[in-house]
Amino acid sequence: MTNRYDKIPNYEVIKSAMQQELTDKQIEYVKSEIETAALKNDDKAYVDLISFNSNQKRKLGQILKEKGYQLEEDSNWSILIDLKASVIRFKQL
Repeated sequence: MTNRYDKIPNYEVIKSAMQQELTDKQIEYVKSEIETAALKNDDKAYVDLISFNSNQKRKLGQILKEKGYQLEEDSNWSILIDLKASVIRFKQL
């Protein structure tokens, strides 16, 4: 009987989503898409953003840029990551 109530997300998951945080499932999905594209030797990785809210989309774009990825296309529906181009950042010593 309790199993049917497991479908209701717990408060921490909802709170995390509302605060721009990406869920573990979303992080794993993005990681998988990047790794799959790299293993196939594709120039680009496609990330479908249908399960992301607007705050999460913004946060994902920010994180990818911080990690040095070049976003070729960034829309409300998807992100296209250019895996061949890298952003070179210079740090002041």
